[in-house]
Amino acid sequence: MGGFQKSEEIYASQLKTGNLTLIDELAKQAFKRPTDNYRLQGETLQRWSASMESMNEFLFKPKEDIKRIQLSIISNLVDKAYKNVPFYRELYGACGYIEGGISSFSDFEQLPIVSKSLLNSFDDSIRVSDPGAIESAHTARTSGSSGKPFSVYRDDDYIVLEHLHLMRFYNACLQQPLQPHDWIYMIHHAGLAFSSLHGKYRTFQLPDLLSNTPLGEHLLFLRPKVVVTLPSYLPIILRHKSEFVMSGVEAILTNSESSTQLERAYYSKALGVPIFDEYSSEEIGMIATQCSHGQYHVAEDNVYLEIVNEDEQGFGNVICTGLSNELMPLIRYDHGDVAKGIQNQTRCDCGSFCTSLKEVNGRRDDAFRTHEHKLVPSASLLAAVDDILLATDRTLQAFRLVQKSSDTIELLTKYNGETNRNMPTMLEQLKIRFSSLFGYTVNLLHQEVGALPEQKSYKRRSIVREWELD
Repeated sequence: MGGFQKSEEIYASQLKTGNLTLIDELAKQAFKRPTDNYRLQGETLQRWSASMESMNEFLFKPKEDIKRIQLSIISNLVDKAYKNVPFYRELYGACGYIEGGISSFSDFEQLPIVSKSLLNSFDDSIRVSDPGAIESAHTARTSGSSGKPFSVYRDDDYIVLEHLHLMRFYNACLQQPLQPHDWIYMIHHAGLAFSSLHGKYRTFQLPDLLSNTPLGEHLLFLRPKVVVTLPSYLPIILRHKSEFVMSGVEAILTNSESSTQLERAYYSKALGVPIFDEYSSEEIGMIATQCSHGQYHVAEDNVYLEIVNEDEQGFGNVICTGLSNELMPLIRYDHGDVAKGIQNQTRCDCGSFCTSLKEVNGRRDDAFRTHEHKLVPSASLLAAVDDILLATDRTLQAFRLVQKSSDTIELLTKYNGETNRNMPTMLEQLKIRFSSLFGYTVNLLHQEVGALPEQKSYKRRSIVREWELD
């Protein structure tokens, strides 16, 4: 009986709909993560209480202290990967690496850069330190924007740390730190690992935001401290400005999609609250977060970030080394993004010595549009594919969504073998999700191909709009 009560406590946040039918219908579509269990919630709450101050203090450590800590972690990470992960054993062995070989960042930067395509060419068991842990590991199967599925495996410690980094970011954006009774409001396809921490720091999630969603009424009902959303939803939020202001929201946080500082500044002024952007990914977790002075500070206790092959404007490829995932290490991983660092960096006006990025230009997809030319979030389209096509199927090698007209989408797939036998059911599920995002019924066509078209403008794109706006 006690176990049942604990389970009810964990998921009670999604029931707080204020008797708003449309909110209730959307809330029921939110995916309940397997990480959201009583044991991990309790461990995270305990860790947050014990480490909140030290995590905040890390951001303001002198630069040399941060680098010393990072180098120690990296040296240990590389040695463990070389010893326990067959992929790195073979890769580094071919370079002549020996254990203990990392004594400086120069040593580390001699190691080869790895890519998603290279890692995908090896079996999952070759890329992890403990093949026996794969079945019980927390798995993220993501397409990113390249259309090529990629599995990432994490253990409990990673999940806890990822949530702690998010909590730290939320606090940094608020006038006062989150209190246990405060609400976090997610308007996002990807929810947090936990709906609450034993009933504290509760989260309410809407996986999508539609034009007829009574958002304002629900914000007045819950009165959340912070809203986390996709940049694409800012125009809809603005339509509920009056209720938004009265609800007492103190900050908006954006992630998952590319947006400009000019765009965020416009909506910040219009809504009367600061908007902070987050740079993160399924593969690495938290990478960088924006401070009150507009700089992106790298979360250097979670990732070591390099920018290589810089052009004349200072933009280069983002190379990440995750510092929190020993089960499936990603070391000198080409993230596929482009960013510009700050040269000759000094301490930021916010007080942080962490490495700063001046601008982050993630991969951009050709956003879909409705017949009224309203933008359909690319991240939500990709989330539908992740949830329906990729969640349990490991034979899909690549896909592409092509908008052919205002109401027609074509799905191109390339399978390793025969097309999934459940494709008719999955196509119907995708059609329902896409129609919900567009606000009207769309046609979904499907074509299995031997290879995705390699036209220059489509290279590495999983979302392409061929329909020209009138």
